[in-house]
Amino acid sequence: MKKLLFVFLSIIINFSYLSAQSIDGNFELDSLVVEYTIVSRDMVQTGNDGADYTTTYDDSAGTYEVLIGWPVAGETSLFDFALPYWSVGDTMVVTEVPLGSAAALSAFGLGLNTDFSDGAYTINQGSVYPTTNTVDCVTDQVFLPIQDAGTWTNGGYDPALLPGNKVRWGWGIITSGVFATFEAPDMVNHVLGTDYGAGTQMESWGYIQANYTDDTYSAIDGLNIGWEAHDSESANLGIVSDGDPFFVQAEADLGLLNGMLGRSSVPVDSVTIPAIANLASTMGITINVPDVNPYMVGGEGVETPDGTPGFGALDTNIFYVFDPVGDLLGGGDGEMFSGDEALMFTGYYATWNTLITMNGIADGVEEAAMDAFPNAPTMAAVVDSVIEWTTYYWEFDDASVATLKAAPVDAQGTSFRDAAIAQVTAWATAGLSFEQIGGALLPFIQGAVTNVQAALTAAGTPLLYYDDTPIIVDDSGHDLSMIDFDLAEAMEYGVLWNNKGGRVKAQSYANCFPAKWTQRVNSHWTYMGALSAIDDNSITVDRFELKGNYPNPFNPTTKIRFTNDRNSNVKVTVYALTGEKVATIMNKPVNAGAYDVSWNGRNTNGKIVPTGMYLYDIESDGRRLQGKMLFLK
Repeated sequence: MKKLLFVFLSIIINFSYLSAQSIDGNFELDSLVVEYTIVSRDMVQTGNDGADYTTTYDDSAGTYEVLIGWPVAGETSLFDFALPYWSVGDTMVVTEVPLGSAAALSAFGLGLNTDFSDGAYTINQGSVYPTTNTVDCVTDQVFLPIQDAGTWTNGGYDPALLPGNKVRWGWGIITSGVFATFEAPDMVNHVLGTDYGAGTQMESWGYIQANYTDDTYSAIDGLNIGWEAHDSESANLGIVSDGDPFFVQAEADLGLLNGMLGRSSVPVDSVTIPAIANLASTMGITINVPDVNPYMVGGEGVETPDGTPGFGALDTNIFYVFDPVGDLLGGGDGEMFSGDEALMFTGYYATWNTLITMNGIADGVEEAAMDAFPNAPTMAAVVDSVIEWTTYYWEFDDASVATLKAAPVDAQGTSFRDAAIAQVTAWATAGLSFEQIGGALLPFIQGAVTNVQAALTAAGTPLLYYDDTPIIVDDSGHDLSMIDFDLAEAMEYGVLWNNKGGRVKAQSYANCFPAKWTQRVNSHWTYMGALSAIDDNSITVDRFELKGNYPNPFNPTTKIRFTNDRNSNVKVTVYALTGEKVATIMNKPVNAGAYDVSWNGRNTNGKIVPTGMYLYDIESDGRRLQGKMLFLK
């Protein structure tokens, strides 16, 4: 998948008042800032032929929801549910690689060594570049070895002259084995949009800037290269490619977009739960805050002193479901601490009590509906079935079930069962579906258990589990984990053993999201040499003379130095010891002077040569110089 974008250019300078010059040579990356912005994309797929290919779009993986489970994520979870998270067009993640110095690049083992020539580039062996890799619906940032050979264009546009002896061209990539391709913009006239950003006629664009040491533009010091690319058919970025798990050649031929973001972690923060707990304390409400990692799913943190968000924000796959307003699990009015929150009675966290109640409600409604088939079940049958299943999962003893049904829940002495039947009837009359009624029953049932248990505990006759211990409706600050029960037994028999009270940490599934990628890159390159005049007064240029190559032995690049006493065409050729031609690294007219010419250890086909001794031959006006050099891998 072409998630990586990089371009290396050689540009011909064509000013009316300057002689044509070529920016060719060897350059080393010494500064890099990369930003990936990933947004959710519509799953509807239309190929270049206009046909709808939606049904073939990663239908086994594509989703817009964060799926979570407890106590583990995936097929073995005892409870799982979806948290709606992104809509089409929402930004899912922004990943930055701010390696703005050679020292930072070196610390991460990154570096690019590139040879530029007119209209072409090669990325040499040993180069390493940061990119992303999605495997099993998990996207990680990786540093990958990279080699490439491609062609470029400046679009035929004039360059822009900048202060400080700098010249900037628009550029585009024509061919590449690994990078995106796109046209070059007109940097002088901005004829295709003044910002060249999303929504303009040229969304994907780039530039190269040559930095010279003098106002004659004769000595290059380095390059600045930058680009912005949006995945699209025109940029060939995000197109499904060979090697992807979902690769289909027919789809690739049609330009079918197939970019995915994989996540095993989701945004959380560590500041919301403590902050709300402090607010609750002012209202006489106690919320137990975990001592370690109080992460709330979906949290964005708070603003930093400079006004930007993010303090306390991070990504993790373990978090709490925390809902003091009742929006997440249903039943609440959206107001904090109003008393109708589904998670209220256990400190506003998702707890074992909450999960087993959800399970009991679902099974109870289903059983009531099936028992009444084909007729609609009575509201009394729904309530009785829900109470039966809920108290079963809570592990009530029989006497406590009867006590709960008959317990008064208001000042008028209305029993819990009668109040529940009246409430469910009202919901059904209002047009709520059984699914909606089930969700609304959650805070109703949990609130009843809480209130009844509190009153009976004060009277010395609490509701009891089957083992005659009091039912726990308060998490008391402790968390539940896999250690608390036998998963195999629970899965086999459908019975949840030894899990009384306690809040639970949820875990996110590894999910795939249909994604649209944008890459923004700025980089700086240091000129390492090529054919260039040597400004060294100690070198005599009154003869055609070889000065040797350095370093020697070398890997990956060496410089061959020579002097020429006349204006003439110079050809530099590398041979194997067997006499076989390896590469011609220079063939052009030069003025009299001293010169370096670089060789990167590659043959004419761009392949790295084997370790060994090589000969180089320099020809000028029928004269010949020869030397030896040792290449080591």
